[in-house]
Amino acid sequence: MNSVNSLYLHFPFCRHLCNYCDFFKHKLEGSDQVIAFEKKLEHQFRLHEEYLTLKGFRLSPLHTFYIGGGTPSLWGKRGVEFIHDLFQKNIISLRNENEFTIEVDPDAWSESEIEKWIDLGVNRFSIGVQAFSDKFMQIMDRTHSLADVKKTLDFFSQRNLNFSVDLMIGLPHSEDRDLSSELSELIKYHPNHFSVYILKTRKNYPLKVQLPSDDLIRDEYLKVCNILKSFGYEQYEVSNFARDGFFSKHNMNYWHYQSVAGIGPNATGLLVSDEGNVATRYQWKSVGQGVSEEVLRGTSLIIEKLFLGLRFKHGFNPYELFRRESDALILNQLFLDWKEKGYLAEKSKKDELYLTSLGYLMCDSLIDDIFKEIDF
Repeated sequence: MNSVNSLYLHFPFCRHLCNYCDFFKHKLEGSDQVIAFEKKLEHQFRLHEEYLTLKGFRLSPLHTFYIGGGTPSLWGKRGVEFIHDLFQKNIISLRNENEFTIEVDPDAWSESEIEKWIDLGVNRFSIGVQAFSDKFMQIMDRTHSLADVKKTLDFFSQRNLNFSVDLMIGLPHSEDRDLSSELSELIKYHPNHFSVYILKTRKNYPLKVQLPSDDLIRDEYLKVCNILKSFGYEQYEVSNFARDGFFSKHNMNYWHYQSVAGIGPNATGLLVSDEGNVATRYQWKSVGQGVSEEVLRGTSLIIEKLFLGLRFKHGFNPYELFRRESDALILNQLFLDWKEKGYLAEKSKKDELYLTSLGYLMCDSLIDDIFKEIDF
């Protein structure tokens, strides 16, 4: 049996449904919703064990466990007790050296609840700040205020807890935003990690006509990259920056193409064979039971590895994916083109690519260049 030592659990409830978000979630209006969710999750764990066994996998002591959402900090003490009991019933344990993350919204937590999560084993918190400005939090349709953000960051910083800050850029009216000031204030709280995302909106997003131009988004992204680097945060992935020793171990499993189990409504998992030549991505159905799955092999597997390989900071070797002599000639020319455009760091070699911040921003374009030139 192949071992899976990373697990993602999806908590699908939010206090408010922000107008830009297209993640699967429900507005939390009563405890009966959570009770129904927990019952379904217990049943899903049994189905999940059967599914893993069928595929030749099993959950081993967890190296990483991530509770995302939705807004999992809304689960509170009830969630702590449920996870504890769920692990006991399913004989799931955490390794001694583990990373246990939970997402927290600034207006959806209490000190006593955080202490309970810490007692359970949580050692990393991902805080959905998004902006350090009341104006831009209102533009994003967030329910928390700047005062909520300050209170939350004060709590986590003063207790020297390990936490990450989510920041959103590319917002409507970005031309009026002072990102330098926001970052300077956020850095004062000494987060170990930043995740910086460019706003992606639904088709019917009400402020779509007020979104910034691609040039302004480019400037914002590069400004954020430069500021965080100047304060000692290393950009180790397209959207992620961390102090030394604080890379997200859970997310690194995705980028390193490792198996990660997923549980909860609409959660996704990936099962990679020992040889790495075939993988199965599965997603739990949001309505009903069971999973839909996609088997990755051949061309689809190459595309997956290419996409993940370029996103992460390690030196990526495209020649491992494209071995024909004709492919090498194309890659040689692309290397020169990318270097000239500033997409590759100076230390890059043809078989060891390191992207600049601009290269990370243009990652999809790099992949398109390969698609256009190489016959899959």
